[in-house]
Amino acid sequence: MRQVLQDLKTGAVVLMETPDPAPAAGRVLVRVQASLLSAGTESAQIARGRQSLLAKIREKPQLIQRGLAELRERGLTGIRGQLAARFEGFAELGYSCAGTVVHCGDGRLPAGSLVACAGAGAANHAEFVSVPPLLTAAVPEGVSAEAAAYTTVGAIALQGARQSAAQLGETVAVIGLGLVGLITAQLLRAAGCRVVGIDPAPAARRRGQECGCDLAASPETAVEAALELSLGYGADAVIICAATPASAPVELAGKLARSRGRVVMVGATGMTIPREEYYLKELSFTLSRSYGPGRYDRAYEDEGQDYPIDYVRFTEQRNMRAFLELAQKGAIHPASLTTHRFPVEQAAAAYQLLGAREVDRAGIILQYPASSAAPAKFSLSFRTARSLRPDAAGVGFLGAGAYASGMLLPLLKERADVALRAVLTRNGARALQAARRFGFATACTRLEEVLENPAISAVFIATRHDSHAELACRALRAGKHVWVEKPLALSLDELREVARALREHPELRLVVGFNRPFSPDAAWLAARLGNAKHRLMHYRINAGAVPASSWVHDPAQGGGRLLGEGCHFFDFLRHFAGARAVRVSTETTSSRREDLRRTENFAATVAFDDGSAGQVLYTAQGAPAMAKESFECFTGGVCGAIHDFKAARFFQGARQERRNAGRQDKGQANLLTAFLASVREGGPPPMTPDDLIESSLITLAAQGSLIEGRAIEVEALRRQLALPAAEDAN
Repeated sequence: MRQVLQDLKTGAVVLMETPDPAPAAGRVLVRVQASLLSAGTESAQIARGRQSLLAKIREKPQLIQRGLAELRERGLTGIRGQLAARFEGFAELGYSCAGTVVHCGDGRLPAGSLVACAGAGAANHAEFVSVPPLLTAAVPEGVSAEAAAYTTVGAIALQGARQSAAQLGETVAVIGLGLVGLITAQLLRAAGCRVVGIDPAPAARRRGQECGCDLAASPETAVEAALELSLGYGADAVIICAATPASAPVELAGKLARSRGRVVMVGATGMTIPREEYYLKELSFTLSRSYGPGRYDRAYEDEGQDYPIDYVRFTEQRNMRAFLELAQKGAIHPASLTTHRFPVEQAAAAYQLLGAREVDRAGIILQYPASSAAPAKFSLSFRTARSLRPDAAGVGFLGAGAYASGMLLPLLKERADVALRAVLTRNGARALQAARRFGFATACTRLEEVLENPAISAVFIATRHDSHAELACRALRAGKHVWVEKPLALSLDELREVARALREHPELRLVVGFNRPFSPDAAWLAARLGNAKHRLMHYRINAGAVPASSWVHDPAQGGGRLLGEGCHFFDFLRHFAGARAVRVSTETTSSRREDLRRTENFAATVAFDDGSAGQVLYTAQGAPAMAKESFECFTGGVCGAIHDFKAARFFQGARQERRNAGRQDKGQANLLTAFLASVREGGPPPMTPDDLIESSLITLAAQGSLIEGRAIEVEALRRQLALPAAEDAN
């Protein structure tokens, strides 16, 4: 399909061929008929994309801190990878469109029905879009696709009007008569309000009067107009829809509002509030959050968890529906705002017009060819110039997120024993970006393009945690070797299915990204500790906090940090103990009233059957200045330590040995080399199925102990998994 993208390196708007989105459960697949350019949001996005690299970094100073941390941990390679991931490739454009349903994952919308779609990263300027159900709304009879393409912007305006609590007969001032301001004026007029529209541009004021403003004024004459319209009282409410870094609109709003009036920020302006004006009038100041309740809530937008109407009358989707119903009744006329229409082939010209402030323009619509064809081209092929060994392993890669793009893919790109055959993401533009950046032969959006490709012998899985077990099983049953990022499974049932798939295909290799035992520091220390039993170990992780809204904390999708990240460190203890786990006991600083699966702070003690014991102390409560990871092991009169995988120490009597690497190496490259060698040569895998399952069982036991408040016997989990008991395995 064709999609409008911005080249982040040059800032240019380009129309590119990307793979069609594949039908997916929990998504609505739509063939787009019309999409709306946003003068505010998209103009700002385009302007940012055209800035120099230095200017982009200055806009986000937090990137400097991240970059310094990356420099300390991974050197210049890490910095280059981080900059490339953020400032190279392509950005998707658009967030408001309308089209016909091709496939609806939950069956609520019939194929062929017209729907409005919302959301950045979903309702893009593209021939096909895949959108979460709660970000779609059925278009009623009599409303055109072009009018419906305004729905997202209309929902923003409607939410702002709701936040103003404007009532029938009140006087409302609208500052800024761009698209959102013009639609706001239409909505307020339909609600029986008197409206004064304010904008410095004469053309915008003219359109404001056409849209129903009783008066349209410049900022200089606005106060006089508001007093005239309100019989001298001032505006009951002021809605700011302007876009400027200055605080002038906020200052003007204070002058326009009557005593105890209401000011609502819908646009994006400076927010320095003049205290005297706002204090003396006792004004209220409110911000309106985009389309309405549900915005930025992943559970609502991505997972489809709607808010009960008894408690939240108007959500994002209900605002979208209300806007469309008003358009059907003729109370508002969104299509009347269209000043320019372009076929999608001329998208670059449309964006040039968007940036031309001297041109009289309002709504700019992209139009798409009429067709009834369903998506069919789920992959794009490219020529690659990589020099490869004759026995290179064909690789398919699922997912291209931050870790994959920053660590695994750069490592694979440099190897001559790897043929990068296909990269898959749900989003075609991201698949295209990964393919071009790392040199894959194919970018695709449908799993079958990877699993049914005979040239692919190994599949790498770097998707979100809840898909790991299922994808690993499907890849194994398709006859592929598998590298899956941690965790292997989020439940005992998932782990059982993986174990079953492995038993069905014992000739295949399965590796989990438990890389730390393959680090040079770990190998150096293990060689010096020897085979002594009864080891006492301590692994401290100063992990840093992850935002509460992150999918990582979601028990269903990410599993929480204990399952999602703790597995790394339980595997490391198991590796150094060289024994089977007996029981696990976990404590946390969290309250039992909380969902303990979301904790970021825990201490878990693992007892092993050879008399060894180890503790994982994982915390988000530390300071970032402290090293992230520290491991210590004591056994048989000797001991050793690893410091952030940059240095290691070994102690025996009065003697001390040191290993100073100078740069961090957590073993990813070594594990990758071992895995690919076993794939090509058929040798033993770098980790056995029993090792992988054992590490996962320890992790699940730690989670169980945390939730149940008691020690968990690992043998009981082994029996539930239908694996041999400890005494039967000898």
